[in-house]
Amino acid sequence: MDKDALNLKAFNMYGGFNEKGDEYHILNTKTPVPWCNVMANEHFGTIVSSYGTVYSYYKNSQGFKISNWCNDWISFKQGENFEGIYDKNYNMICGFGYTKILQDDEDVKKELDIFVSTYEDIKLQRVILQNNSKENKNVKISYSIDAVMGVVKDVNRNYILCKKIDNGLEIKNPYSLEFSNCIAYITVVGKSKECQVYYDAKEYSVSVEVELEKSEEAEFTIILGCTENVDTIKKVQQNLESVDSITREFNNTVNYWRKLVVKNMKLGDEYMNIMANGWLLYQTIVCRLFARSGFYQSGGAIGYRDQLQDTLALISTWPEKTRQQIVLNASKQFEKGDVLHWWHEHSGAGIRTYFSDDYLWLPYVLAEYVTRTGDISVLDEKTPYIEDKPMNDKREVYDVYRNIDKYDTVYEHAKKAINYGLSRINENNGLLKIGDGDWNDGFSNIRGESVWLTFFMMNVLDKFTYLANMKSDYQLAENYERRVNEFKKSVLENAWDTDHFVRAFFENGEILGAYANKECKVDLISQAWAVISMKKYKDVQEKLKTCLETASKYLVDRKLAIVKLLYPAFNNNEKNNPGYIRAYVPGIRENGGQYTHAAVWFAKAYFEMNDYKSGEEILKLINPIYHSDTKEKADIYMVEPYVVAADIYSNSEHPGRGGWTWYTGSSGWMYKVIEDYLADNKK
Repeated sequence: MDKDALNLKAFNMYGGFNEKGDEYHILNTKTPVPWCNVMANEHFGTIVSSYGTVYSYYKNSQGFKISNWCNDWISFKQGENFEGIYDKNYNMICGFGYTKILQDDEDVKKELDIFVSTYEDIKLQRVILQNNSKENKNVKISYSIDAVMGVVKDVNRNYILCKKIDNGLEIKNPYSLEFSNCIAYITVVGKSKECQVYYDAKEYSVSVEVELEKSEEAEFTIILGCTENVDTIKKVQQNLESVDSITREFNNTVNYWRKLVVKNMKLGDEYMNIMANGWLLYQTIVCRLFARSGFYQSGGAIGYRDQLQDTLALISTWPEKTRQQIVLNASKQFEKGDVLHWWHEHSGAGIRTYFSDDYLWLPYVLAEYVTRTGDISVLDEKTPYIEDKPMNDKREVYDVYRNIDKYDTVYEHAKKAINYGLSRINENNGLLKIGDGDWNDGFSNIRGESVWLTFFMMNVLDKFTYLANMKSDYQLAENYERRVNEFKKSVLENAWDTDHFVRAFFENGEILGAYANKECKVDLISQAWAVISMKKYKDVQEKLKTCLETASKYLVDRKLAIVKLLYPAFNNNEKNNPGYIRAYVPGIRENGGQYTHAAVWFAKAYFEMNDYKSGEEILKLINPIYHSDTKEKADIYMVEPYVVAADIYSNSEHPGRGGWTWYTGSSGWMYKVIEDYLADNKK
């Protein structure tokens, strides 16, 4: 296939970007692993891939899968299946809010446009047929779903009921504990000419047959939707009955997403422009905030720290969403000051833990939001607490947590989070207790203190002091300023090791992240946040420069073009067990691979030190397009070139291979850092 004729950017023999960079064209769908597109609104979504449809869900991508989700790329089985289109010799175009499947069969040109409505809980699959032959053609398109109507197919398949209704199928699981009122449906609308439509309740399928005269075109749209009101089905059928209504729906969806995510930054780097001007925000909003699902995980839950961090990227582009997330998260706090680690919004079920950084993201994001937008009204927004269910001797408790009739302002919720954190100081070294993990969940057995968390708290206190002064809470502001200086003294006295800051302390007092260790001698986020939290102090400038140099020396692998989280990887050579991070093979994910979330913070640290050259170098290493702009690179990297990967392997058997894509907070942070430091060529 001729690259110049196709005029695709970063072409790698699988595909490339169009001229504007807002579409990725996959011309060879035999990609190394499934290359996906996520399409969703806030209640309904679907994932499709170069291998076929992954699945669709309603309300909760983990709890109520309409069709079967498969994340096995070796023996991939589609959750929804087409026959007659999207089944052989097809190309795929991934765009913001839509996917196009293009296929030519025996003189019949076929196009399948897949998109999710922005206001109705439906997936529209518009089939456009064109007969390019000199004789009439009979074309049959069939569509079926591998129904789940719950969490797992094996649990639910014997309880699914399907029946024919007027012009469609209705599918229910009346035995579902939480979704028994939900009705999935399949219907055909938007027919441009007479078609024969056959519904099969046993197979959860529909077949459409149409006869095309020579040179004739025809189209129809297959809808998969879900509702709790049966009248909605008729409403959808009526509103989308015509071809014109389907066209309007498609155009509205495209325009909605373009308005939300397309920017016009000029960053002096074509690949950075492509990511920053659409793909990073699209990944953050559609996957992280709406679907909370991807090919590699179907989570469904709202993570307390996760979605707060995601909305940092929206402060200038969709501030209402950031504000909404702040208020929502404030309502998931216990009176003591700790919060739910994650929860399912539809049921209120969530998990209470001893993780030590979750609650601090509320004051961090709140301060950033107010500082950037000037919206002080959010500080006085009142939200409730959740009922206290003690953990007793357990390390975590999963339960349903309801709101109680006790309210505080968002400002007071944020103060309570900070003060709860300040109550967890080890008086011997002045550092904050790690609990069952800080930002790195894998440090689940340390039980001592976290140097990173202490740096993070310093930055939170600095940011929140601005709000305290704004609220005339001067005594609190003075107290927080004093605390910052105390933490600074503690980390300099206890956490400096030759040329870098250590990562944590075990309960027995031994150190993690020091040269004396056999594993994890140097950790990335201690160095990054040392800079972020102490950049204003003149007396530590040399230490900050030195720790960045050390991180660059040990953690930046320019040959693989990755930034490792720590070095060397854990390999059971130490007597102190840091936690489940050891369960990962060395060089995979957090265990010594690139964990992109942290790598973005490393770039941020360079920018904070006004070292723009180094900061831009790190962003370039992170950029997925640089890992995939030739076939050789794409075959090593394997995953999608158009979205950020959560991790990239340094493992010797899979060096440079991308891991978990789409469902990662790295996309939001990457956009935030680019916008803060590089937008409009700001230097």
